[in-house]
Amino acid sequence: MKPFFVALSLFAAAFAFTAPAQAASQDECAIWICLPGGFPSGCGAAKSAMRDRIKDMKSPLPSFSSCAVNPPNGSGSHMTSDHGFAAFIPAHRVCSQYRYRRDDRECVAWETVPDRYVKNTRCRTDRDGNRTPRGCTRTYRWAEVFVEGQLAGPTYYWN
Repeated sequence: MKPFFVALSLFAAAFAFTAPAQAASQDECAIWICLPGGFPSGCGAAKSAMRDRIKDMKSPLPSFSSCAVNPPNGSGSHMTSDHGFAAFIPAHRVCSQYRYRRDDRECVAWETVPDRYVKNTRCRTDRDGNRTPRGCTRTYRWAEVFVEGQLAGPTYYWN
């Protein structure tokens, strides 16, 4: 998490002491700061800017170079992002222990498998009603921000 705050400081300094980049608005550039924290309080404009970008068929984040105007020489700070679709599989119970009797088996213990997302795939239903990946209920979109190649916060999911 420390690399995120270092990059955040460098980004804020470059952003505060220079004119905003022509390629991206201040609200769009704020997505780089707000997304890793899940758009906390004070990030409503950045979240709206991200939604507008998506509606306009753009990537969720503008290019970092369009936001980091004149970064300090030798800062070495590099921020990147990734995004895509993910199939959502809600929490569900599975049998964790069976009891066998002749040709019959009975579940005697259950465990709950937590929610999960399968990145880079969509939830699909075939003609017979079978879903792939198994158990998925819907498709979400996701985005991540990286600082120096390290994930800068949890993956952000939305639909």
